[in-house]
Amino acid sequence: MTDKSIIQLIDKLNRYPDFKDCIKVGIGKNVELAHIWYKDGFSDSHIPYTYFLIKENDKYVGAVLDMTHDLHWVILPKYRKRGHLSTALKQVILPHILEEMPRVVQKISIKRNEIGVINYQNSLKVALNVGFKQLDEENLVFDYNALDCRNYELDYQYKGLTKEELDKQINELQKIAKEINKISSKIEFAFGKQIEEYSKPSLNETANKVAYLKEVFKDIKYDFDKDN
Repeated sequence: MTDKSIIQLIDKLNRYPDFKDCIKVGIGKNVELAHIWYKDGFSDSHIPYTYFLIKENDKYVGAVLDMTHDLHWVILPKYRKRGHLSTALKQVILPHILEEMPRVVQKISIKRNEIGVINYQNSLKVALNVGFKQLDEENLVFDYNALDCRNYELDYQYKGLTKEELDKQINELQKIAKEINKISSKIEFAFGKQIEEYSKPSLNETANKVAYLKEVFKDIKYDFDKDN
């Protein structure tokens, strides 16, 4: 993912903050965690990209792409050198990654020959400022022990769903289960081969598991409502 692509994404979010292929939740001051599915020239994978979106008031000013073994961050040019990235990394993003996800270190790479001398120097300065340790010219690492809980500003804004909203999602799930079964029948009747001869579980078994998730969703809502 290039800086240009991420800037295009930020601009799109500012124009259409509720576009359907972005599911997000606030996790701290001026930071949202988002799963984003791309179209129109981006990857069309069923697996979403994970982003941390950085805001100033109600406007998105930057984003950090979580690539597990690396982070790719971009701040819109007019909002640079205001501390948005450093603050978000220190207070929210790194605490979330190392406290809530199965990681004890976060690695990043900053490549001078790819981003240019000025961007390299600026990114390196940010990384060192928030606590990354330099391994060599390009690679840095942030260790769990470098976290300072006094800097945390984590605030998970889980809002739940109404019964009507949950029912809508359950109905969508049932449609997906039906479509999986239809695809299974089409393939088997077209080729005269049972899918489970080639792969297990069968599509029918997968569809049954998808359909059963409606009960799981109801249990999740029950526990959420009980706790809140």
